Amino acid sequence: GNPLGDDWQEKRKNQLLAAFKSSSPKLLLIEMFPFGRRAFRFELIPLFDAAKEAGVPVICSVRDLLVRKKDIRKTQWMHDTAREYLDAVLVHGDQKLFGFDRSFELADGIADLITYTGYVAPTLPSRPSNTGNGHRQGVLVSAGGGAVGADLIRLAIAARAHSRNYHDAKWDIVTGPHFPSAQFEMLNKDLPDGVVLHRFLSDFRERMAGAAVSVSQAGYNTLMDVLATQTPAVMVPFAEGGESEQTERAEVLADEGVISLLDLDGLSAQSLAKQIDNARQPSGIKIALDGAKRTASIIAEKIKGQA
Repeated sequence: GNPLGDDWQEKRKNQLLAAFKSSSPKLLLIEMFPFGRRAFRFELIPLFDAAKEAGVPVICSVRDLLVRKKDIRKTQWMHDTAREYLDAVLVHGDQKLFGFDRSFELADGIADLITYTGYVAPTLPSRPSNTGNGHRQGVLVSAGGGAVGADLIRLAIAARAHSRNYHDAKWDIVTGPHFPSAQFEMLNKDLPDGVVLHRFLSDFRERMAGAAVSVSQAGYNTLMDVLATQTPAVMVPFAEGGESEQTERAEVLADEGVISLLDLDGLSAQSLAKQIDNARQPSGIKIALDGAKRTASIIAEKIKGQA
């Protein structure tokens, strides 16, 4: 395709502003920006200006950890933009684990804007779909979106034979929809008995609730599933290309005894199997998981205050 130029940006900006004007919102809720997605500032800053002019409050919804910026000027820009435009910053995390300042060094300058909502976790499933007798069974392996989880998938397939506790259990391995088709077909041809390869599971959360052990990459959504279902978990964070978020969150939770943590570098089928065998029930730390309900309540109160 052709590079996206100024005309394209101008068109997007105008469409966004027209949508804002026609909808006459009582509140503007935006995800991440200005703490991420800086490339879209060409359309989002004008949107913020329009909201400010119309007296519409602006709330930013953001995860507990940011990908760290090496350039302090970008961090300062995030701070200054938040101070100028935002009425609140809803951090989807629990300060008992760590504060927003862990990954955003200028958080003190916007402390009056920050509210911790708790983590946005799913509602507990009532009937796990892979248990026949009420007990947890089998191993559930997932690789997030799929593209970066190929090594973990291959190791997990090989690990079953080395497992002391689960060598005869069913292992469901979910590659994710973006796993390369050729690799998926190749692996699927030579699967050992007891291992089932899936691209996607519509009842993934229910299966996790019934699994003896979960193995994954420590992405936010999968981690929330683990916390909500209290499933013994082994996590192998994705830490390539400067992506620090998964590793950092996983390290904190490992220190609290919530998960077991492994580094993909040097990982073997044998060492993965050993960690799976040793996975234990998460510690009893009380982590707020009602972030969706709390967020909705805060937004409703903010709108009510504008009436």
